[in-house]
Amino acid sequence: MNQIKIVNNVEEANAITHSGTFHADDIFSTIFLAKFQEVFLFRTNEYNKISNNNQIVFDIGCGEFDHHGDSAKVRANGVKYCAFGLLFEKFGRKYLKEKQVEDIEEVYQMYLKDFILQIDAIDNGIFPARPKDYNILTLSSIIELYNPTWKEAKDTNAAFLEAIQIGNLIFERIEKRILDKLAAKTIVEEQLKKTEGEIIQFEEYLPFMDFLLSSNQENAKNILFAIFPSNRGGYNIRAINKEIGSFKNRLDFPKEWGGKSKEELYEMTQIKTFRFCHSNLFLCSCDELEDAIKIAKLALKQK
Repeated sequence: MNQIKIVNNVEEANAITHSGTFHADDIFSTIFLAKFQEVFLFRTNEYNKISNNNQIVFDIGCGEFDHHGDSAKVRANGVKYCAFGLLFEKFGRKYLKEKQVEDIEEVYQMYLKDFILQIDAIDNGIFPARPKDYNILTLSSIIELYNPTWKEAKDTNAAFLEAIQIGNLIFERIEKRILDKLAAKTIVEEQLKKTEGEIIQFEEYLPFMDFLLSSNQENAKNILFAIFPSNRGGYNIRAINKEIGSFKNRLDFPKEWGGKSKEELYEMTQIKTFRFCHSNLFLCSCDELEDAIKIAKLALKQK
């Protein structure tokens, strides 16, 4: 990330946003701009027009990168763009090209899904369901924690820059996970080509689910369980979801396995190293690959 400096004179600025309370939108917009240029930011609540063509005005002023006016852009899914979404639409593909990303369009869509659309939605008033007896912290609400409380005599610009540091760590971590996740796609596609039947095996722990569910290979529709090394040791056997984002499986593990101890699992199955089955019936684990295959095959008998 390049330097971000808050300036007190609008003529010194190359970027302008609102002052006062900040949100994930203006924080991540600023961070994104700093990915490809130094940012000299002027924060104000009285800015209504662009003073020169070299200034990017966002989240204020009802211009190209604001979403508060009557002509604000709305996505096809009904979610209005926020400033971050508008900036990413304008500069995102260029940014990814400069990072030498190979499949720019697929990565662009992953950024939208895993990062930007949630900020679009929450900043425009679309919130996750709130339970009555506890609060859920979202990415947006975590950033807002860095605004001064009513009892803190803290400069809001200083708080803004503190939130920038936290936000940049989050930005970089999301970006790392997206790019590393995409690297698994080729492995999933190659393994599908080698797979016959309803069980797929991977030689390493990797994010396979979304790529398996979105694959155009015909046999991808028939896979019911995946076996792979666990990052806790041993092997996991994972039920395949019905679709991306679903918590329902194409085939659950047997109901009687759910939440049982390893002694009970051995008594029911006679599989020596079978040690765990999740109570929601989507995941089992064991110590040996041979036993993982036995568990998957035994679960298939339910059909």
